[in-house]
Amino acid sequence: MIALLCVGAAEISLGQENDASQICAKQRIRDHQIWAKTTVADPAEDSYDVTYVRLNIKANNLSVGLAGDVITQAKVVAGSMPSYVFELNNQYIIDSVLVNGQNCPVTHNGDVHTATLANPLLQNAAFTAQVFYHGAINPGTAFYSTGIRNQSSPTWGNSVTYTMSEPYESKDWWPVKQSLTDKIDSADIWIAVPSGLKAGSNGILTGINVMPNSDWRYEWKSRYPIDYYLLSFSVASYVDYSFYTQLPNSNDSVLVQNYVYDNPQTLPYFKNRIDSIGLMIQYLSQLFGKYPFWQEKYGHCMAPLSGGMEHQTMTTLGNFGTTLSVHELGHQWFGDNVTCQTWKDIWLNEGFASYTEYLYVEHFWSPAAAYLYMFDKHNKVLMDTAGSVYVDDTTDENRIFDDRLTYDKGASIVHTLRFVFNNDSLFFAALQNYQQQYAHHTATTEDFKNSVAQTLGQNLDTFFNQWIYGEGHPIYSVHWNQVGNWVFVQLDQTTSHPSVTAYNTPLEFQFFSPQGDTIVRVQSSQLSQNFSFYWSRSMSGMTIDPNDWILNAFGSITQDPTLGVDQIKNVHRATVTPNPTKGNWLIKNTGEDCVWQLTDVNGKMLGTGTASGEATIPADQLPSGIYLLRIRQGKAVENIKLIKQ
Repeated sequence: MIALLCVGAAEISLGQENDASQICAKQRIRDHQIWAKTTVADPAEDSYDVTYVRLNIKANNLSVGLAGDVITQAKVVAGSMPSYVFELNNQYIIDSVLVNGQNCPVTHNGDVHTATLANPLLQNAAFTAQVFYHGAINPGTAFYSTGIRNQSSPTWGNSVTYTMSEPYESKDWWPVKQSLTDKIDSADIWIAVPSGLKAGSNGILTGINVMPNSDWRYEWKSRYPIDYYLLSFSVASYVDYSFYTQLPNSNDSVLVQNYVYDNPQTLPYFKNRIDSIGLMIQYLSQLFGKYPFWQEKYGHCMAPLSGGMEHQTMTTLGNFGTTLSVHELGHQWFGDNVTCQTWKDIWLNEGFASYTEYLYVEHFWSPAAAYLYMFDKHNKVLMDTAGSVYVDDTTDENRIFDDRLTYDKGASIVHTLRFVFNNDSLFFAALQNYQQQYAHHTATTEDFKNSVAQTLGQNLDTFFNQWIYGEGHPIYSVHWNQVGNWVFVQLDQTTSHPSVTAYNTPLEFQFFSPQGDTIVRVQSSQLSQNFSFYWSRSMSGMTIDPNDWILNAFGSITQDPTLGVDQIKNVHRATVTPNPTKGNWLIKNTGEDCVWQLTDVNGKMLGTGTASGEATIPADQLPSGIYLLRIRQGKAVENIKLIKQ
């Protein structure tokens, strides 16, 4: 068994890798009070927009002590800015703060520091602030404890100093504006370390400079926009194991750079799994679009945490477990390229990264393994009835990163959304469109909803209201009966939480027969509904949602010999001729006000109409192939396979 606690993107994995649990978060938007923490600690931080930062820090692998300076280039967006306000843990000693080269007096209120300017800066003015500081904060190792840690690997023995900033802990190692919506346009991260150590960070390594005191300064450069909490560094005795992987449908390749413990056993132990990262990048690029930071790299720094954190282009992780690695890689699209605009929307990061695990298992392992993977996530969510995916209390970091809601339910709802699309080509096109629309920016749940709804061509308000903003899940019970060649089903639903009265969702029934089973798709939208289907096989039983697309619980499945007996005499069995056809099809023997729908095998609607007795279905312009005809007569539904020659 594995316990995987996922913190923002940081998973804590204990034991085996394949059975992942995580920690993350959610919120309901309605029906109760909303607690919200803005990412900036002081509104004055929003007086400016950050365009560039350069971190120049001295660190080692034996303590959390730091010394150095950080340059921030920014533009004033307020009417005027009388002071430069930033966040830095007040346990550090600030030596000086320069704004446009002038020394400014500094006061602080907790971790919020105010550098008073000699003259206010006016709107649109560009400025450069430089903060010199040194010291060490109280060490911590638990998630949300401190943004910088020093630990030794219990397995490999290596000592590491590394950063973990999500969601509010960047201030624990550099002077920062902690705003999700103000992505930093570009960054340089310079880390000076004792000779023989390596310092990994974001972007590309432009050089290793020998300093006058014999330290080695690793100089990393990133020219992609980056959110504050995704900046990072990690210092240890590492070996660099790097290679390039070709991107699909492209002449481009991406560097895969890995800082692995300098232990003679570590790299041989993980090498095969590290090599598979290239395959992961290729596959996810096919699903979500080209790896978004391909002009720099994708990489890893090992650190003594039992999981990982998706620092942009340079994930920090404790091991190279397959599902852990693909989860953090998935974040490079969902979380790093497109970042949640508020911590209420964190499921856009974590739910999708968790679903990336499922997609990998489905493609590279087996459909059976994928089924068990989703079945396990559903079971974890169903352990409780309360709580929405959308986060209701962003003051509580454990609430933001709630395992059951943000990770498991978030992934489960992405799975259901894929089922709503009922067309993988269209579903992944929607995700690619979303990635392109919000590339290197932030997005809210509403932004995501509107983006994918546009691709689907269908309003998704109900879906998001019940699954993202609402709480709980549906509970289904079924009565069924077969009379002759007709199957009658009464579907009843209750809900586990009053925030949703009745779930409106597609649902599958599987009918069992010694002659072979079949699956039909219906739309469940009421507390009680009746369906009828023409099926000539002898029915022995049925089940609901056989492929586990929907997060739901079962009440009972019961055969009712009285169901449908009074209805059978009013049911007409339609026929279609000729079938196969080279021209058009003719529906015959329908009841009054029959409604027909023609789709291709992928579910794309090709035509619809009504019939009273008979009707012609135009087919002369259709290419040769197999088509599906759905005929509804009152409550009776009949599905017929059509062939165009």
